[in-house]
Amino acid sequence: MAHPVSCERAKRHQCRCSDCGGAQHGWPYGITLARDPSPTGRQEARERSDSAWAATQPPRGRRGPSKPRQAAATDSATMDLIDWLSENPRTIEQIQEVGDLLTGPVIAELDKRFGGSKPRETRRSLTNHFWCDLLVALAEGIEKLSQAMDQVPDHVTAAIIKSRKVEGRSSLLRALVALAVRTAWEPIKSMIHISGVEDLQRTCRILAVLICPAPENHAAVQNGALLPLAKEGLLEISKERLEQVFPADWVRRLRDDLGGA
Repeated sequence: MAHPVSCERAKRHQCRCSDCGGAQHGWPYGITLARDPSPTGRQEARERSDSAWAATQPPRGRRGPSKPRQAAATDSATMDLIDWLSENPRTIEQIQEVGDLLTGPVIAELDKRFGGSKPRETRRSLTNHFWCDLLVALAEGIEKLSQAMDQVPDHVTAAIIKSRKVEGRSSLLRALVALAVRTAWEPIKSMIHISGVEDLQRTCRILAVLICPAPENHAAVQNGALLPLAKEGLLEISKERLEQVFPADWVRRLRDDLGGA
């Protein structure tokens, strides 16, 4: 899929790439950093994240953290996950496989059925946190796999539609969401027998964080990806930064998930 390389290496917390529809936002560069045997690239990215955090200060006279401070905190968490990936090459390959599935067969099916004469407009509608919605919902669906494997696509489709409505995001045709879910689910379902449920959940969650244009503005990613990943992939400094910028209830759940650490 041809698109500006700047989307893969995006640093700003927004995505409007009508070429890839946001399906290649951030994650290809994230796993490139993780694959690099030299730590230099990761160290430089970490330094940029730390500098961004240091440059933001809690707002004076206003309630709640600033958007730049929230963004810096989620960038810090993202770098923790990339560092974790650098030591777990198997998960990198799984992320590559799922990412290629989104940018290949899933986008192709959506273009064929919904693109019409203006596929770029359809793709642009997907840049508003659709792919991270899909990945988080898949991870949640996989968790319920043992109970009702055949119901996973319906569950995922309903979860995406509900999440977007709750967060006030642009509505998408249910048929479009269902087609994307079904096209992604069948190959992912076959991966479960190879990787296991837990590994595949982790893959979807990490990819959701990497592909999300702005985790600080996406509750589904915060709750469905960052929280469950915190126990194994985030450094204490990133957890502390997230605690400073997210609501007290979220912080309580973070610490509960960490066993009160």
